[in-house]
Amino acid sequence: MSRDDSQERTERWRKLLSDTRVGSGPRSAQAEASRVEAAHRQLDERNDYSRDYDRIVFSSEFRCLHDKTQVFPLSTSDYTRTRLTHSIEASCVGRSLGHQAGLGLKAQGVELDPSHLGTIVAAACLAHDIGNPPFGHSGEAAIQHWVGQRLSAPGAGRSPFTTEAEWRDLRDFEGNAQGFRILNRLQSRERRGGLRYTAATLGAMSKYPRPSVLPGARPKAKGVVSEKKFGYFQDDVDLALEAYRATGLREREPGVFSRHPLAFLVEAADDICYAVIDLEDSAKLGLVPMERACQLLESVLPEPVVRKPPRHLETRMAQARARAIGKLIPRCVEAFVAHAHDLEAGRVETPLTGLQPEVRARLEEITDFTREHGYWSERVLQIESAGFKTLGGLLDMFALSVVAESPNAEERKLRQLLPLECFQRPEFAVADEEAPRPPRRDEVIQRLTPYQRLLCVTDYITGLSDSRAVELYQRLSGIQLPT
Repeated sequence: MSRDDSQERTERWRKLLSDTRVGSGPRSAQAEASRVEAAHRQLDERNDYSRDYDRIVFSSEFRCLHDKTQVFPLSTSDYTRTRLTHSIEASCVGRSLGHQAGLGLKAQGVELDPSHLGTIVAAACLAHDIGNPPFGHSGEAAIQHWVGQRLSAPGAGRSPFTTEAEWRDLRDFEGNAQGFRILNRLQSRERRGGLRYTAATLGAMSKYPRPSVLPGARPKAKGVVSEKKFGYFQDDVDLALEAYRATGLREREPGVFSRHPLAFLVEAADDICYAVIDLEDSAKLGLVPMERACQLLESVLPEPVVRKPPRHLETRMAQARARAIGKLIPRCVEAFVAHAHDLEAGRVETPLTGLQPEVRARLEEITDFTREHGYWSERVLQIESAGFKTLGGLLDMFALSVVAESPNAEERKLRQLLPLECFQRPEFAVADEEAPRPPRRDEVIQRLTPYQRLLCVTDYITGLSDSRAVELYQRLSGIQLPT
């Protein structure tokens, strides 16, 4: 690689690894904030990406993942993963992917610190599922179904929405967009940008950097992975544009961006854990034969057999899982480094596992098997169906109460049950602080648009754990009264 090309790529990565804290305003304001915090950081040797990682770990939203479904809802087993353990494991894989990819880029002449890539990818992996509602993808489907059945689109009767994009934000509710919202709005709600993560971390966690409605209301492009879903709500558009533009992502159309290169590594970490770990959990729960699960994992990029596998199946399973992950990481890094130029330019629209046909075939075989025997098991389907009704019931109560212009007695009680902080927004923070008295609950709700009020309800409901959502629904429905 020529010296000019090396310098150009180094500058591009300097932009992609932007440590700009989204929501903190212009650089002059950031510099002033940095001076104020300097005294507190004299003994703090962490870089900005490590601070992002730690902020996620200490957040209440991350802790809540301990009781959110990965695959098996409300499991009584001590072994099976929850969203929390899945996120931690994906973060470990992501750190290895990021660091090794950084070494590969450095070998190509790009001047960067590989450990920074490892930390950014690890932080993004920690947060990649933070916006999932109770009961995982079934919970997303429950919200989508409820909105489609109970709320009208703009122009169709009495609608709480003023634009197609507002309507689609909720009718097509997306956990990825909720995750972006949590990091940028729902933590430290009184200030713009919430906890103000770096643009690099936000870019890396955004697998779908586009709004719910594409320009001209065109359909999503087939085979374009970054358009498969959407990554931010209209209420958060300013913060999304700030984050993506700070890292220099290619803006293909207004508000529609190509992925950050590191988002491909976050996706690969999730794909590896999703395939390998979910199969292991299915075997541990007895949903698939342990012997067959071991054989599938051992078939991932097989090597010549040098010794017989352990007779004890659990030991064999643990070794097969570790070897499978250990083989998949360098293959994904190999794909990343080989396509680095195109990734940097925003020209890749295929997951890293898809760029390796053998890897893709093996992972698809594993996920198809797990889906048939694990995801679609009777117990899982029963609980997901109950979760569907639980979230629909909570939306019936809370969502309709906040959009009512003249709430009745029951709706007023339901409003009281929603934490007042759900309705806090940074644009009102100064005025509320200086007011002679705190604003009343109805005043706080009334100053929001119906669309914003509905988002406050989905903020609250998606923040519930599986168990808490069931308990709250049963209590409000009279099935189980508070003790």
